[in-house]
Amino acid sequence: MIRLFRPLTIVIFMLVMPSWAEAQLVLPQVFGDHMVLQRDQNVRFWGWAAPNEQISVEVDGFAVTTKTSPEGKWEVLYPSHVAGGPYTVAVKASTRIELTDVWFGDVWVAGGQSNMEWKLGGKINNWEAEIADSDYPQIRFFDVPRELALSPQDNISGGEWRVAGPKTAADISAVGWFFAKSNHLEKGVPVGLIQSNWGGTPAEAWTSAERLLEVPGYEKTAAEMLDATIDWEALKKANDDREKLKWELIGDETSFMSLGAHLVEYDDSAWKTVSLPNKEPIMDFVWVRKHVNLKSAKGVRLYMGEITQLCSVFMNGQLVSKESWQDSTGIVEISPDIARKGDNVIAIRASNSWDNRVWIGRSGEMWLEASGKKQSLEGEWKYSNTLEPAMPKVERFNWKPGVLYNGMIQPIAGYGIRGAIWYQGESNADKPHLYNELFEAMIEDWRIRWRQGNFPFLFVQLANFMERKDLPQESQWAELREAQTQALQLPNTGMATIIDIGEANDIHPRNKQDVGRRLWAAARKVVFNEEVVFSGPSFSSQEIQGDRIILSFDQVGSGLMTTSGDPVGFAIAGADKQFVWAEAKIEGDQVVVWNDQIANPEYVRYAWADNPACNLYNKEGLPAVPFRTDQ
Repeated sequence: MIRLFRPLTIVIFMLVMPSWAEAQLVLPQVFGDHMVLQRDQNVRFWGWAAPNEQISVEVDGFAVTTKTSPEGKWEVLYPSHVAGGPYTVAVKASTRIELTDVWFGDVWVAGGQSNMEWKLGGKINNWEAEIADSDYPQIRFFDVPRELALSPQDNISGGEWRVAGPKTAADISAVGWFFAKSNHLEKGVPVGLIQSNWGGTPAEAWTSAERLLEVPGYEKTAAEMLDATIDWEALKKANDDREKLKWELIGDETSFMSLGAHLVEYDDSAWKTVSLPNKEPIMDFVWVRKHVNLKSAKGVRLYMGEITQLCSVFMNGQLVSKESWQDSTGIVEISPDIARKGDNVIAIRASNSWDNRVWIGRSGEMWLEASGKKQSLEGEWKYSNTLEPAMPKVERFNWKPGVLYNGMIQPIAGYGIRGAIWYQGESNADKPHLYNELFEAMIEDWRIRWRQGNFPFLFVQLANFMERKDLPQESQWAELREAQTQALQLPNTGMATIIDIGEANDIHPRNKQDVGRRLWAAARKVVFNEEVVFSGPSFSSQEIQGDRIILSFDQVGSGLMTTSGDPVGFAIAGADKQFVWAEAKIEGDQVVVWNDQIANPEYVRYAWADNPACNLYNKEGLPAVPFRTDQ
């Protein structure tokens, strides 16, 4: 049975230190047994103790000392250490803390939203085999608790370092895992992942409010978050109460089943009708019902496609499936004691915790099968969204400027890292024109707070997603990809292009393997200075020759190629910028594009769509980066 996913409790907390009379030695939560410390660079340790107390930090027979400040804060830098272990870290004051099974290796912060958060056990491609092949005890991971805060925090409320293996790997970020595994196997060093991510969150939440005061489009909201006259805690408390009620209503199975709407004999004659899959969202808690005639009760299987986000599926009054946005039963085998020859009733109770807007099914993916014969479940269903109270409207406090930086980045900033990997952008796609400056500000903000210079920052460009269009047109997702590409102007940055592995109907592509490996390809170049092809072909310049445009590229590697036939995904326009599809062919390391109807072409776009058809690669197998020349 699929469990109903509930959000982790969101809290506002302050680090409560004991009175100095009874002060004890305290380390940040991110320091613990089994941790990985960054090799080959000075490592920062810090914490709290009584004022003016002598502190010693000893690793591998060498100790560094300091004295706490009058406020009880202390910090030391431990000299650079080569990869290896295990070691014991001994921190001494009037009391002593020992951390065991500590290794030196490469440490990465894995940040972003749901596609970085998505776990290895989240039914990605080949997930069971991947978990079985996860016995790499020198890969460790730390989950930063989901906590937003209205002011910068000194510490997090929980979390521990865990050793990778078949019993734990289901909880590792899938993208992070494939990246870390490559790092471990190719460099032969321990790897630590600090997972600080939260699904469905925008970049401004991960950037300090102080930095956002300087970012166009975010000055006002950042100033509001810093306005001491606004009682944010009271507003947050009221919102939390609504959030709590919402989840109580979603999970109150006793109450919603007492309505009897799942039972065969329930009278739905007064309900309205809707055609599924629905083209417009239905609000709040939605019940749908349909009578289906079966000629046989043998070998009955039910498939409803995607239901956004949470639902219970009943057949003839019996619960046969529970679904969540992250975990789906898929095809449901219906036991012979539930299905029956003749009339059957399918009932579904659905809700959407994200925005209260319910969508049920996908075209071509709703069917009931008996004895090997399928019948479509698309079309008319009875529905009601008034049987239960309206779902409470909850504000997304985790979208507010700086709140995730305060609660999930500031407390770990300073822990020695090799760099950061980042997969995000979906929640900013409605404002792509603001993303470039926002994203660059966030990267710079993290680098300042970490006090580790321009540490490597590697990120994933948005995948292809949504319905494919027949004609060239504008695209917010394409604009956001462009904004991500522009961030490569910052030093020590790298990008993984995944324009070829997305899914039209799923914002969470299940191919996380290639995402992690392409990030690692960028790391090999940006971080380790290897002479490798780390990116797909990247637009360099264009030359207009009559009615044709000659495109040149960087990162062609061993040469340009397509996965099939001539290159597709190119659009061309004259001075009017009215784009039409272009013919294209590869000539050496260049691509020639044209359209016989455009006598004087000026501009080209490639893969400029939400979900483009595109097939240009280098021979190393990396896809060309989407681009346009008209901006």
